[in-house]
Amino acid sequence: MQEHYRKLKEINNKLRREIKQRMGEDLDDLNIKELQALEAKMASALDAVRVRKYHVIKTQTETYKKKVKNLEERHANLVLDLEAKIEDGIVENEGYYESANGASNLYALRLHQNHHPSLLHHHAGRFGPHHHLRLA
Repeated sequence: MQEHYRKLKEINNKLRREIKQRMGEDLDDLNIKELQALEAKMASALDAVRVRKYHVIKTQTETYKKKVKNLEERHANLVLDLEAKIEDGIVENEGYYESANGASNLYALRLHQNHHPSLLHHHAGRFGPHHHLRLA
């Protein structure tokens, strides 16, 4: 039991010394070969950290590219839906407006109740038959 304890204590001390050396401490007792070996271990560890970092960056970049592509597709679909509603006369455009950053944005919209009676019947429960919903 005492022998096992002694071996564990020796391993623990060796690991502590190695950690200190990797932190740049307790280097005075090392000869040139030990210093070179320590430098090689640290270079190898640094390479492993860089590989992992670049993998994480690549994965995040791919994920964000997919999200951007998805948002662009959703935007395109919304624009197509809006254009179809404008063509059907459900929505009338009020013109462009400028945002704070100077970019032109979507039209201000107004829903007409007097167009397409079939659509009015479908939406009558939501808007009521005599209400005029205006979006601006």
